Amino acid sequence: MSGGTAAVTVASIAVTAISTAVSMYAQYQGQKAQEKSQKAAAEYNAQVAANEAATQQQLAQNEIAKGVADRERQQRQAARAMGEMRADMAAGGFEMDSGSNLSLLAESAAEHQYDSAVITSNAEQAAWQHEVSALNATNQGHLADWQYANAGSGRGAALLGMGGTLLGGIGSAIGSYGQWSQVTPAGGTGDIINGNTIQLRHPSGRLSNPIAYP
Repeated sequence: MSGGTAAVTVASIAVTAISTAVSMYAQYQGQKAQEKSQKAAAEYNAQVAANEAATQQQLAQNEIAKGVADRERQQRQAARAMGEMRADMAAGGFEMDSGSNLSLLAESAAEHQYDSAVITSNAEQAAWQHEVSALNATNQGHLADWQYANAGSGRGAALLGMGGTLLGGIGSAIGSYGQWSQVTPAGGTGDIINGNTIQLRHPSGRLSNPIAYP
């Protein structure tokens, strides 16, 4: 094989090695960028979840406070209504400690107590719904924290992939070199190779008949 052909073959091996290195670097940079993006997304989601949980907790407290205020207002109104009823009965000369008047007063008091209980129950139910939403948000935050902590878990697989690229590149380079060395006879300047045959050039310039080689 001529010196020019040998130089081209060696250059091809060098290009294979450089290409392998570039491919490995690209894989490494891609993995780093992906890990950074995953961590940023997980951190953002964790913050959003924490904010949502805090908001829902505050809404739950607001519902309880509103329920307390509504119940106290209803109880004041009930007390005034019961007082006015007793005053009207007294002004009319009716007995309030027995008979139908006593039953009427007892019924009115029971209705006011029921209304008060409904207000409390509604407030607790509304608060409970916000508590559930807060719990869901907290769980989402835990999931985001886990995703952040495990954002680089694929690094091992990426390193294995880069190792495979390296080994593949080395194998390709070795194979190219082996193939080149097998078809290049020592000192064979000016020889011609065609497929699995070679024609050796005599110092006089004359070519031999094609010789097959394995």
